[in-house]
Amino acid sequence: MIRVLQIVSVIAATGAAIFVFQVKYRAEAVADRAAALQRQVDQEAEAVSLLRAEWSLLNQPTRVQELVARHADELKLAPLDPKQIVRFEQLPPRPTGPAADDEAALSAILGGGPDIEAIINGEAQ
Repeated sequence: MIRVLQIVSVIAATGAAIFVFQVKYRAEAVADRAAALQRQVDQEAEAVSLLRAEWSLLNQPTRVQELVARHADELKLAPLDPKQIVRFEQLPPRPTGPAADDEAALSAILGGGPDIEAIINGEAQ
């Protein structure tokens, strides 16, 4: 009886040791993964910081003003007129489409070709 108890105790101790080592190695793997993720987060934060510094440099008013002066011929920029700023209600309504006489004029210009409505509906060939 004592021999069986000793054998069971040795097996239980061996099983417990194996379980502890597995837990240890899993914990180390998780810690390594966490450290790798932290390094990646730090690298991304450094990249964001660098990009913010570059953006700040590129948006300096003196630099932008020099670029505008250098490329004034191509850009054709003009100062903003306060009359250009309006509220949404002051904008003209969107056109609804061509009027009937516009469609007739378009047909005449195209030389009496197929009707646009018929083309859209798939009737003309």
